Amino acid sequence: MAKFSFLTGKRRVFGVLFLLLLMPAIQGWLNIKIFRTSSLAGYAEPAPRPTLTWQGLRDNTYQPALERYITEHVGFHDLLIRPRNQVAYSLFGQARAHGVVVGARGVLFEEAPILASLGQDAVSQEEVQASVSRFRAVQDTLARRGKFLVFVVAPSKAAIYPELLPVAYENQPKRSSNYDLYAVHMQQAGLNVLDAGALFRQWKTSSPYPLFARSGIHWSGYGLTLVADTLFRYLEQRAHLDLPNFRQTGLEVSTTPRHPDGDITKALNLLWNPPAFPLAYPTIQFEPIRAGQQRPRLLVVGDSFVWNFIEQYPYLDSLFSPDSRFWYYNKEVVWRKHQDKMQGETSVANLDRKAELLRFDIVLVLFTEHNLRYFDQGFSQDALQAFSKP
Repeated sequence: MAKFSFLTGKRRVFGVLFLLLLMPAIQGWLNIKIFRTSSLAGYAEPAPRPTLTWQGLRDNTYQPALERYITEHVGFHDLLIRPRNQVAYSLFGQARAHGVVVGARGVLFEEAPILASLGQDAVSQEEVQASVSRFRAVQDTLARRGKFLVFVVAPSKAAIYPELLPVAYENQPKRSSNYDLYAVHMQQAGLNVLDAGALFRQWKTSSPYPLFARSGIHWSGYGLTLVADTLFRYLEQRAHLDLPNFRQTGLEVSTTPRHPDGDITKALNLLWNPPAFPLAYPTIQFEPIRAGQQRPRLLVVGDSFVWNFIEQYPYLDSLFSPDSRFWYYNKEVVWRKHQDKMQGETSVANLDRKAELLRFDIVLVLFTEHNLRYFDQGFSQDALQAFSKP
């Protein structure tokens, strides 16, 4: 009887283990949601199911493609990602997210801006001069038509806090970066430019609060309000405007990052987020428009740093006409990131660029330092072509 019980117990253990081995395959095959899991953050290209061909077998492209597809579609894949990433982060200080590295004091960085700050993607002097010359030509062309064009250089977290970069980058050679080159040539060419990168380098030593969040890519809410105050006063002075008034009425300090100050942490897909530095969030009050003030039509051409002016604090909605627009990377026509539906054409390439540019009172081009490799993403070249047509 005891022997029978012992064998039965072994069979049960074997059965449980066998079932555990089969469960991922069963869930992946039947797509049964046995456990409720939160979706993973970050961007990743899904692996397509490869087609079996003799050529793929011969050149060994089918096998790794199939392995990646199966790995992504195995049962409980998303459920197990977070524990794996948490172990890598907590025990080894590693970020299991593409292009993310962990610096001193646990500060998170993207690798591409680090390499850009070291000058590893620097373009030639000739390309810099040509880009600046084209932008100056567009600036003059619009000015003759009563329009104001300005370039805003947003700061790079890696360039502002080089002392917090991972040790692995300390001994890498430092050359002149695209920011170093463009900052000089833009000033020499007489461009309307607001160098927020230079401002952040000045503010860094005296700021009582972080200008970048420990877990964020973009300027912090506090840093944004500093640059916003400078930028809109600059526009009023140089474009001869009187924008609606706004002022700071309070300040909240919190260790809970507000969107998007925790965007890198979300991409890590951890079980629990690392503690954040105390972050300051000013309370900004926008006053109703007064007699003599204007809400001009604004066109913004830029990268993701523009979103903070729309989503974190409603500067653009409050100070400019509802007919304003944002050309995201000079490709997509947007205004609010999560609006229901844009009215009209949403691809910049399909627009009548000349007519569009003349429709706005102010054209503000804003790119961060590490995106200066492509300067204005072809904006000035496209504009010159548009104005050269009869």
